[in-house]
Amino acid sequence: MTRKLTDILLTLGDEGAKFSHQALANLSDLNTQELNQFQDAWRTFSASRRLELIEALIELAEEHVQFDYRPIFRWTLLDTEPAVRVRSIEGLWEDERPRLIPVFQTLLQGDPDPDVRAAAAVALGQFVYWGELGTVDSPLVEDATQALWDCYLNDSEDLLVRRRALEGIAASGRPGVSRLIESANYSGDLEMRASALFAMGRNADPRWVPYLLPELEQGDPELRLEAVRALGELEARSAAKAIIQLIAVEVDAEIRMAALTALGQIGGPDARRALEAATEWEDEATVAIAEAALEELLSSDGSTFELINQVLGLDEDEESDQHWDNEYSDDLLEQELRDLLDQGEER
Repeated sequence: MTRKLTDILLTLGDEGAKFSHQALANLSDLNTQELNQFQDAWRTFSASRRLELIEALIELAEEHVQFDYRPIFRWTLLDTEPAVRVRSIEGLWEDERPRLIPVFQTLLQGDPDPDVRAAAAVALGQFVYWGELGTVDSPLVEDATQALWDCYLNDSEDLLVRRRALEGIAASGRPGVSRLIESANYSGDLEMRASALFAMGRNADPRWVPYLLPELEQGDPELRLEAVRALGELEARSAAKAIIQLIAVEVDAEIRMAALTALGQIGGPDARRALEAATEWEDEATVAIAEAALEELLSSDGSTFELINQVLGLDEDEESDQHWDNEYSDDLLEQELRDLLDQGEER
């Protein structure tokens, strides 16, 4: 691509100007020289403008998969503004290259801002999930798992960070993960319990279904939401009728939408009839979700976990018996991150 970035970067730094599609598109796939030019301009932008620009790039990349802003996001991981670092991590969440694991691990263990550490935990959790799926095959996945494990067990860590660490490690097949999830579920802290329910769905073990079903009747909406999502992830056929009953009485729109989505994941005749009925409702947003869920149901028999149960001889309705100090200075942390980002740079 032939482009002159000088005028584009001047426009992007203008606080009063809106970002044009063409200007943002020209930041895609920057080479080394262009990235250096971008970095020089970036340092002159205000914190609010930098955050606005990162968010615009993430949105455009989601809409147009051909745009590649990863070189920018890797650079802005080191921004002085925590919100920019958080959004930069999010901009790299679909990047499956294992070389990012040490970068996210360093942010998890050394960034002074808990929101950044929490975002790094989510990113590391993605690698744990990809490792279990086999889409990422690298010994660094075990490093991600260990970092999340240590983070969750660190009682002095911020609660949000520990929650995201638990959610991230849930997909791991490492012995003891189920014990961590069960312990979090009985912790007595409502927010940690919500993360435990999320983790049950990510853990992909039918043993959690009996734990989740009673949560559909919880008075707290966050627990109902996470429970219904997890039951969908587990494709829990035995939960279909309870979820349908929940939809009939639920006043929280987000939970109703999640319940419809869960029925599409679960499948079966009861779920199909309920979704077909929901496509006739007057609310357009509900109809759209119901139609998408019905399409998913029709494209899959929703029986993955039933098959697992049959192979293992399990009954889905029965419970299984198995039941940092920030010692880094900002300069040292930045240097460590830069070293990691510079190692084996590849696009």
